[in-house]
Amino acid sequence: MKVKLSEKILTIILLLITVGALAIKPAQEISPVPLGGAVVEPLLNVLSYGILFYLILCHWRGFFFVGSKGVLQLLLLGVILFSLLWSADMTSSLTYLRGLIRIYLLAIYLAMRYTIREQMRFIALVLAISAVLSIIFPLLPGFIGIHTAPELAGMWSGIFGHKNEMGYMMAWSAGVCMHLALSVNKFQWLLWIIFGISVCLIILSRSTTSLAILLTMISLLPFYGSLKKTNYKLQVVLVASAVILLVAITILIFNNVENLIGASGKDLTFNGRTDLWEFIFAKISDRPWLGYGFYGFWNSEVAASLRKEHPWASNAHNGFLEMILDLGFVGFFIFIAGLIRFIFMALKRITLLAKKPEDYWAMQMLIIIIVINFSEARLLGPSWNWLMYITMSMSLTISEYMNNKKAKAIRTTQLMTQISP
Repeated sequence: MKVKLSEKILTIILLLITVGALAIKPAQEISPVPLGGAVVEPLLNVLSYGILFYLILCHWRGFFFVGSKGVLQLLLLGVILFSLLWSADMTSSLTYLRGLIRIYLLAIYLAMRYTIREQMRFIALVLAISAVLSIIFPLLPGFIGIHTAPELAGMWSGIFGHKNEMGYMMAWSAGVCMHLALSVNKFQWLLWIIFGISVCLIILSRSTTSLAILLTMISLLPFYGSLKKTNYKLQVVLVASAVILLVAITILIFNNVENLIGASGKDLTFNGRTDLWEFIFAKISDRPWLGYGFYGFWNSEVAASLRKEHPWASNAHNGFLEMILDLGFVGFFIFIAGLIRFIFMALKRITLLAKKPEDYWAMQMLIIIIVINFSEARLLGPSWNWLMYITMSMSLTISEYMNNKKAKAIRTTQLMTQISP
């Protein structure tokens, strides 16, 4: 589908706002607000809503068609909306709900108007801009893009306000640039430069999780290639072997966890996370099925005792536990159903349709999201991770729908040919 240049520019602006490249944030201990003051983010939000609603009005028929295909995603959104009825903190729920709805609208729009390859190009562009700014910003007078707090001293935060945030975003940047550079000839050199800058920024941020994500993506590329070249039975064997290997590595890590954690300079509580999780499990058991409402827990009276024990905690530091806190097991199981469907669609794309490394991006994207959310609550919310998840889920659904429709048309034509005199 042909998209006008003006519409592409508006799309890039929307993605730049979403990734945070237009609201440049100093290191969080230096200033809690972006450059330009606290008014910057509200103005950017208004701008993004205006652009988004304009684009939806221009293509409203296609928008509703694509949106209607993501049944599990819409069902999850329905649970989120209804969770306002039992939210323990209505104010926070309403505040974050506006941002989440914008994420859903943008995701549906991207899936409607752009192919997965085109989406990857947009993602690469906005993350490349973010990477370049994150190199320049900390070098400006004042070095306000570098942490000064004793426990984080010298670690780069770039334009993102915190070293982990920059590390995660640079893992996204390195991943998408690597897959595009291996798939295209045009601007390949530039993609590798941005890949290199992103890796350097991951190192400067000292984000071990982000580095692990990148190494995992690189190591899985040969595995995806072997999946495509084998028959179905062997594919099943390879996938099963990979799962068994993953379990074996996990057991090995846990059996040697003291040595590994000691070598990284951290303690066995992962900076207090495991102690925090014990409290969270207790709170989940109080309201297991429906939770405390979307973003309804942490600022509520229910969380007072937990905050007193762990004053540094403002979230569960695990995206999956955070979702259960918000939506209970009802919402979590709906998410898991959508996640399983995503995995099957991504594997199907690799084994049946993949021609270039860019076709592996859906699965690699999922790996980023899952790994990040084992130690950080960066799953359900008005965030880049959720935008990428919903967009790719919708895109894979539409791609599968169109392929099935095309296959059905071919079968119908063949049948009509056979019965014609």
